[in-house]
Amino acid sequence: MHFANRQIERMDRDGLESLQTERLQKTLGWAFSKSPFYREKLRAAGVHPEDIKTLHDIRRLPFTCYKEFQRAQMYDFLTLPLSGVARISLWEHPRPVIKVYTTGDITHNVEMMTRGLVAAGITRASVVGILGDLADSGLMDIQYALELIGAAVVPLSTDYNRAMRLLRESGLETLAGSSRRLLQMIVQVQAMGEDVLDYPLRKILCLNDMIQNPLKSHIEKRTATQVYNFFSSAEFGCAGMFFQCSERSGQHLQEDCFYPEIVAFGSDTVIEDASQVGELVVTTLVAEAMPLIRCRTGQTVMRLEEPCACGRTLMRLVTPFGQYS
Repeated sequence: MHFANRQIERMDRDGLESLQTERLQKTLGWAFSKSPFYREKLRAAGVHPEDIKTLHDIRRLPFTCYKEFQRAQMYDFLTLPLSGVARISLWEHPRPVIKVYTTGDITHNVEMMTRGLVAAGITRASVVGILGDLADSGLMDIQYALELIGAAVVPLSTDYNRAMRLLRESGLETLAGSSRRLLQMIVQVQAMGEDVLDYPLRKILCLNDMIQNPLKSHIEKRTATQVYNFFSSAEFGCAGMFFQCSERSGQHLQEDCFYPEIVAFGSDTVIEDASQVGELVVTTLVAEAMPLIRCRTGQTVMRLEEPCACGRTLMRLVTPFGQYS
């Protein structure tokens, strides 16, 4: 098995929870002192960062929901002046959110994406085409991660004629992009009287705005490839929060960067039983420019308890619908 960061990806549970606790306390202190939104929100809830001593104490904190993103301005969430900002990006799916990044945020996002790419079998010998507009911050992180690995990168843009020429002549065997773009590409190839099976594609890296990818089976059948899913979240501004390993059974969560909770729908009750389904709630642990505390994602998930055969100890989450992969 190959790992991009063996120390993190195979960390024991005690070590991981200790790291999460340390980072959670730092994040809360930073958000309370620097973010107007969270300073007001925590004060209204009667909670101070120093009250949070353990991971269990996170339940004392209020939730953050998408309606608050709609009502608030970007600057309400921002923790630093624009002079400390390295990137501003608009995420449009599944709903429009403007995200701001420091160089540290970008570094963490690229690190997470690198882990996911390596878990999907990407190596220095890989030739990977990126389908889409590189104004997309998630695609930019994929390009940086691929270059860090040493893989050959083929930017395909959104021009399908250009993309098809590169498909024919570059010898790329892996394609990365959103489910929508990938499906459009398949349709375009067919519309031009060609068969996608004639291309040397073997692997597809699919960015989804839901943890479940309803198009996975269709894309695999049409392309005769293996699809590896990544959760591309607008609220969190990254494409590597979840990734699939070679086992493709559920998705690993980057637990050193995000603290997950599963909450019963229609309530604030945290679910302890791994066999129960609930809504995924996530707190960022390393985000600098725009940290998020107990953000309700609307994603339906449950935990897989058994160890993954890939050797990673990072939590695996699945959707209860259809195949786990």
